[in-house]
Amino acid sequence: MDDLSATDRCVKCGLCLPHCPTFTLTGNEADSPRGRISLMQWLEASPEISQGFLNHIDRCLQCGACEAMCPSKVPFGALMDTARTRLAPQHRQGFSNRLLAGIGSRVLASPRALRLAGPVLGGYRRLGLPALLGKLPGTVGRLNRLLSRKTGAGHRLARPAGNLPRLHLFPGCTGHALDRQTLYDAQQLLRARGYDAVISRETACCGALQQHIGQADRAAALARHNHTALGDDEVPVISIASGCAAHLQGYDAVDTLDASAPFSSRVSEIMAFLAEQDAATVRFDPCEEPVGVYVPCTQRNALRQSQALFDVLRWIPGLETRHINPQGGCCGAAGSYMVTQPAFSDALGDAVVERIIDSAVRTLVTTNIGCSIQLQARLRARGIEVEVIHPVTLLLRQLRSQ
Repeated sequence: MDDLSATDRCVKCGLCLPHCPTFTLTGNEADSPRGRISLMQWLEASPEISQGFLNHIDRCLQCGACEAMCPSKVPFGALMDTARTRLAPQHRQGFSNRLLAGIGSRVLASPRALRLAGPVLGGYRRLGLPALLGKLPGTVGRLNRLLSRKTGAGHRLARPAGNLPRLHLFPGCTGHALDRQTLYDAQQLLRARGYDAVISRETACCGALQQHIGQADRAAALARHNHTALGDDEVPVISIASGCAAHLQGYDAVDTLDASAPFSSRVSEIMAFLAEQDAATVRFDPCEEPVGVYVPCTQRNALRQSQALFDVLRWIPGLETRHINPQGGCCGAAGSYMVTQPAFSDALGDAVVERIIDSAVRTLVTTNIGCSIQLQARLRARGIEVEVIHPVTLLLRQLRSQ
């Protein structure tokens, strides 16, 4: 989509309003989906915009809740991407946005930089710098508070097995630096299921962050890069993050990719992939402690595969799952949103933390790294001791030795 004409599909019925996190917070129609549709229609007709206009567009989380239930099938996410791309040249970026844009263009697009980020960040943590600099105000302090989480960086990833069916395990831009525990556990769990999960050294960021902040050209370049890195050999591509899986599944819509080598159909989120496997081939030990389950917006609204998460967790005998957000809702992570919109992000995250506290669980599982970072940070801010892990980590812990 290269224009905003699809805004005409919106009939302003308002059914989206109770599902929109930002409208729930402010009660302002300009912070609702139909309000933002009206702003986009104004943008289509007039080049004049105000800072208030930009603020209402910037506050959108692109959680997909409105699009998932829209009776008119308005492609709200694509429209928001288009609007932000069009607004980018006129947008006077603040420090946090400029910082993230610089990281996105230099680090996230470089496979070598992403691999080095893990050791560098590990050393940074060992020096205690996140705790020290996290006391600073502003973006620097906030980034350090978000980075104060355990990553399992000491695990050595498995070498290719060679004698098992092969899968591409997609680490995204955070896997090596921020989610190495999940990478390791996913490899081990998939190997127990009879697959060799290989992590390419050439993949970069999936491009979702760039796409959603108005850098459409950079997002397309990353799509081309990853398409080439993962080849056209029909090997399935498994993502450990629901956000990456949702974005990778949209690669076929990138005009400059080779249409003769379809990619999207090869992509699966790891829990959805496991849900299609025969559970009888592996055995798990019982789990006596209840576990909280937070379903990310991308799993619920973009992939629409929430049930797969619960289906796979049922492989663990006796496991009681307590669904933290059965009615939906967003934790306020939303990629770069947790840095660029701190007040809204914290308010949404704290609302989820209240539900976690009410659930009385000591372990929480979620399938998206952004949600994990956000919820750990908000729990720490409240002094609440709850372990936040990916479901594959819980599954591997309970996997019975054969």
